[in-house]
Amino acid sequence: MILLMEVSCLTYLEYRAWHTFYTPLCALMLPYVAVLLITISIAGNFGFVNFNYDSIFIWIYGLPLFALPSYMASALLQHYDLPVKTTIEDNREKLSPILILSGAILVVALLFKLYQTISHGFNLFGTEEFTEEFSGKGVWAHLREMIMPLLILSLYYVKKKKNFLLWILIALMLVIQFSYMVKGAIIIAVVSALLMRLYTGKTHMNLTLVLGVIIGAVLVFYMIYMVIPLLGNDGEANMNLVEFIARHFVHYFTSGTLGWSYDLDQGIPDHNNISYIFAPFVNIYNALAGNELISPVNHIYWNTGISYTNVRTFFGTICVYTNAIEFITYTLVISSVIYTWKVMAVLFRNVYIHTILFYYCGLLAMGWFEFYFFHLSFIEIPIFVLFYAWISRKEVALGQR
Repeated sequence: MILLMEVSCLTYLEYRAWHTFYTPLCALMLPYVAVLLITISIAGNFGFVNFNYDSIFIWIYGLPLFALPSYMASALLQHYDLPVKTTIEDNREKLSPILILSGAILVVALLFKLYQTISHGFNLFGTEEFTEEFSGKGVWAHLREMIMPLLILSLYYVKKKKNFLLWILIALMLVIQFSYMVKGAIIIAVVSALLMRLYTGKTHMNLTLVLGVIIGAVLVFYMIYMVIPLLGNDGEANMNLVEFIARHFVHYFTSGTLGWSYDLDQGIPDHNNISYIFAPFVNIYNALAGNELISPVNHIYWNTGISYTNVRTFFGTICVYTNAIEFITYTLVISSVIYTWKVMAVLFRNVYIHTILFYYCGLLAMGWFEFYFFHLSFIEIPIFVLFYAWISRKEVALGQR
C-alpha cells in the first residue's frame, strides 16, 4: 500500500512536471507495479515460492531518489520560461534512405552469418551455443547491436498501410533478433518505439493496443521457446510442451521480483562491489589495458519454484552491488544522465535525441526484470544513434548541393 500510494503521487507529480506520462520515471515504475501485483497474486501458489514483502522497500526508497533529477530538470526549464513538452521537428516524416540502405546492408550481412552458423551446426539452432556463434561475440555482436536503433526508428516511422519495403526491413531485423534468442533485445526495441510513438501522438493508448502488446509478448515467448527450437531440433509440439512454456512465461515475468525477494530471504549472498554496476566503463579500460573483462551477470541462480533466475530487478541489482551511500549516489547520477537526454530532447526536438531517450526508457521499462545499464549497449547504442544522425545529415547536405 505504501508503494501504491507513492507511485500514484510520483505519477501525478511527473505528469505535472512534463505534461505527459511517457517519461523515464513512469517507464520505470508503472511496469514494475503491474508485474509486482502479478507476482504477489501467484507467489506461494502453482509451485512458486512465497514472496518477501520487504523486497519492495528498495523500490520505495529508490523511486523518490530517481524522481528528484526529473523535478529539478523540469523546474529549471520552467524557471527560464522554456517548454517542458514539445513535439519532434522532422520534415521528412519517413526513415532516411541512407538509413534504410544501412539497415539492408546489416541485414544481408547478418543473414549470411546466420546461414553460415546454421550450415555448420543446424542441430544446435536455438541453443546458447548457437546464439554465441551467430552474433554473441566480436564484430558480429556489434553489427547486431547496430540494428537496434534502426529497428526503433523503423518502428517509429512505419505506417500501417504504407511503407511496404520498410515493413520487410523490420521483419528481417526481427528475424535476426529472434535468431539471437534474447527476449530483451526484441522487447526493448518494440517498447522504445512504442513509447516514442505514444509520446508524439503517432499511436494512441487504447484497449486494442494493450491487448496487442500482451498477445505480442506471448507470441514472442512461444516463438523463442517452442517454434524456433523445434525448427532446429526436429522436435514435436504437444500439449505438455505448450503447458510447460505457459508456466515458464509466468516464471519469466516474475523472475526479477521473485528473484530479488528470494535473494533477500537468503541474506543477499551475491553482494559485490560497485565495479559491476560500472562494468561497461571498467571493461573498456580492461580491454585497452589487456586485462580480463568482468561479467556483470549475476552468478547465483535461485529456484523460484518453476525454474531458476539470476535477475534481481532494477533497484534490487543496484542494491546487490552497492552500499547505502553508493546506492543513493548512483541512483541520482543515472537519473540525472537520463533526464539530461530528456531536457535535450525537449529543447532540440531532434528525432535522434528522442531515440536515445526512449531507448533508455525501454531499458527502464524492463526494470521489473533486471538492471540493464551494466551492459555495453548502454554506451554503444547512443553512439550508433549519433552516427546515424551524422550520416543522415550528410545525406541531406549532399542532396542540397
